[in-house]
Amino acid sequence: MILQALIDQLQQRFQHEKRAQVCLWFDERQEFARLLPALRHHLEGLEPPPFRLLEYDASQYHGQIWLKHQVNQGHGQPSHGQPTLGQKRQRFVIYLPLPEDRLEHDGAHGAHGEGALELLAEYRHAGITWRLGGKRPTLFSFMKQVGVQLPSAPGDQRRLYDDGRDSLLAQYAAKFADRPAEFWNPLLSPELAQSRLLGDVDQMILDLALEPEPVWRSLEKEGLVAEFLAMVRERYDFAAPDFEGPSHDPVRWVEALVLVVALTECYLGYGEPADFPLAERLPALGVRSHHRELLHRWLRDSESRAAWDGWIARVETQVDLAEWAQDKPGFSRGFPHLSRLRWRRIAQSFAAAAPRSSTTAAFFAKHSALIDQEAKVGKASLSPTGSWQLLHQLQALVTAAEQATRLAETADTTAALARLFMEQAAAVDARHLQVRHEADKQSQPAMIQVADRTYAAYTNRLNSRFFERYVGGDDADIPGLPYVTPHLERQLWTTQGRRAVVIVDGLRYDCAGLIAQQLQSYEVTLTALRAALPTVTPIGMTALMPLSGARISCEIQGNSLHPKVNGKDAAARGTRIAFLKDFGADCREIAEIEVSPGTPEGLGDLLVVFGHSEVDDIGHGNANALIRHFHLEIERIVRLIHQLHRWGYPQVHVVTDHGFILLDKEKLPETVACDPAWCRLHKERFALVPAEADLPVATLPFAWDPTLRVAVPPGLAFFKSPKPFSHGGAALQELVIPHLVSTSRKSTAKRIGVDVVVSTAELMRTAVKVILRPKLPDSSADGQMALFSAGGRTLSLDVLRTDASGERVSVLASGPRNIHLEARPSQQQPEPQPEQQVTLFFHTALSFTAGELLHLEVRDAETTQQFPSGGLVLTVGRDM
Repeated sequence: MILQALIDQLQQRFQHEKRAQVCLWFDERQEFARLLPALRHHLEGLEPPPFRLLEYDASQYHGQIWLKHQVNQGHGQPSHGQPTLGQKRQRFVIYLPLPEDRLEHDGAHGAHGEGALELLAEYRHAGITWRLGGKRPTLFSFMKQVGVQLPSAPGDQRRLYDDGRDSLLAQYAAKFADRPAEFWNPLLSPELAQSRLLGDVDQMILDLALEPEPVWRSLEKEGLVAEFLAMVRERYDFAAPDFEGPSHDPVRWVEALVLVVALTECYLGYGEPADFPLAERLPALGVRSHHRELLHRWLRDSESRAAWDGWIARVETQVDLAEWAQDKPGFSRGFPHLSRLRWRRIAQSFAAAAPRSSTTAAFFAKHSALIDQEAKVGKASLSPTGSWQLLHQLQALVTAAEQATRLAETADTTAALARLFMEQAAAVDARHLQVRHEADKQSQPAMIQVADRTYAAYTNRLNSRFFERYVGGDDADIPGLPYVTPHLERQLWTTQGRRAVVIVDGLRYDCAGLIAQQLQSYEVTLTALRAALPTVTPIGMTALMPLSGARISCEIQGNSLHPKVNGKDAAARGTRIAFLKDFGADCREIAEIEVSPGTPEGLGDLLVVFGHSEVDDIGHGNANALIRHFHLEIERIVRLIHQLHRWGYPQVHVVTDHGFILLDKEKLPETVACDPAWCRLHKERFALVPAEADLPVATLPFAWDPTLRVAVPPGLAFFKSPKPFSHGGAALQELVIPHLVSTSRKSTAKRIGVDVVVSTAELMRTAVKVILRPKLPDSSADGQMALFSAGGRTLSLDVLRTDASGERVSVLASGPRNIHLEARPSQQQPEPQPEQQVTLFFHTALSFTAGELLHLEVRDAETTQQFPSGGLVLTVGRDM
């Protein structure tokens, strides 16, 4: 189409000036240069050719004299063959990769080998110059003139035509110049041009595997079926048997390809063995590496991985290579039965190495690369084979803990050791909790053993060095770590504006970091503070209060500690709540907040949410139960922060009374002698002793009663009854507490809108592909310029069905999925970011009946605004 259109445009110029014999074609940026060979070949096939194409090429000595000679030699000659009566004289199109002003002026330093085109100047008057609509032609304007759909956004246009001869558009037009009109129907976006030019047949295969029928219909509609199949044959030496004519079956085609890809990757993975059972099914030698590359891309693709898992489960029944591979070195990632075989081997090896640190280190040194590769491959799978991801996380924990322990050996001050704990909290403390949780969930006792031993070695050494430098003085301060009470007084209680406060019992610093990671829609700051000593709830919760001007004292009743604020017992929650209410706070129980169906009326400017004590309560009851439960409590706090922001609180604070230590119950530390007779109060992790007493235990000042001091056991030791979960002492995990502040991002204008499109509303498989298209807000209503007003959104996607009780429940394999949709418009780039495509896979244990209705919900995670309003209804097209 393009070649004939180009010839037609040039012919039109001759028809406009019928006496002209020569048409000058200036192409300063050489955009048309790549088209010339195909154009010349196309002209040669015409009978007769409408003109002869001449090209200016000084490097081939085809300069002005040569061009002039060619024209003069052909002057008066017929356009083709021997002249006969009525034939027209020959015409010439002279292609000049030069600026048009070279007819009058020299080029810069003779850049093209000659000066001004003086010998061709006569053709300006005696001949014609090619124009499009009276303007100098560009490849972009020509393509638009002949009906090619081109993008309207300036940025996309530039991506197409920048770089002249080497532009996307020039390369694309040259490669597909002979394609029929149907080929040029789709919008020629930069992405489409790049995909076709680079031959990204792999992505087309992945798309086809996700939705065989719709993608195939699209290929047929665009006239690309033959091209696609040819590209697959060229790259993969693959053509499904009997896949010709009108009976194309894309499902059968994908099945056949999946099997060949898996077999080829297996053959290569086991070192190309001579005894491979199915060698006759392998493709040609030169393309086998392409199969492996395709599989590795497929397995890592978060959208397409589930499709591979489904296809390979269907075709794997045709082969069983387990017996053949039993004693062979090598591996296959394509066949699940061979992946399971490999996991069993590595799991046995790890179990043997787990009891000792030295053998564990040797295991990871030997298998590190394999573990890393397997974790990357399995990350995208909804049903991974083996616990590679967990093993990879454990390896990362071991590496981080060992590095942190070495750093602890060189840190010589309390400030440096506290800073080290905070820097390593995410990599060591939080990761330990996560690994322990997953290891318990996946029933991996050997991994639990290694995780606990590794963490204990680090935290014992860290706190041993910290304790040596912290105790024995008259000052409990830690440089660089603000004391909780005055800090909150300045940063929370006495500030102005609408704000909410969530008080959590026993929130460790690293757990607050996990909360911050899930608050992507907000600006989050996390400040480390020093908790009050002893690090127990009555003292810690009282220290959170705005105590300026209050009378503080402390009483010991039995073996319990009772701080007094203005003579009232602050160990009781009710007393603390009354104090905050008198201060002006609106205090509400967390359970009341969570069950509220909407925004309550009469909320105060300072809202205090109290009552979250699950972490502390569960930990004291059963440390293992806390490990299984902590991630739920983190998610609960995140939901609560979202809710408070939706209720109109631009700033939400999260504060806590103390942290905690978590130890391996099989290796609890020994108790340290602390005679109860010395003590006014005697607990597991601290004691209160007379300030004047000379005792063989380390003590620290007690801020609220100068007649007493706080005795603490060294490091993670206990005065009595060691427990896996505890607090009260002076370990960094107890002393360093978080102050998290989540602030709504300030914006002077609207957020982007969202268009939600599904590939099909009738589901033929247990998944749905959703397209999210950001759109700039309408500026006409308020007169604002939308160019500078669009803010992003975090969207929560879910597919729900109605159960027997009438409740809507999620059918997704991994629950609701969050996607962040951002827009960063400017004057130079007025369009939002490209659309995002997400495939939501249903839980494999569920079944669906033809005609059943499912509900697709896409909501803003912060505001709960739904797109579109009311959601979308999906119909199950067949029993699944």
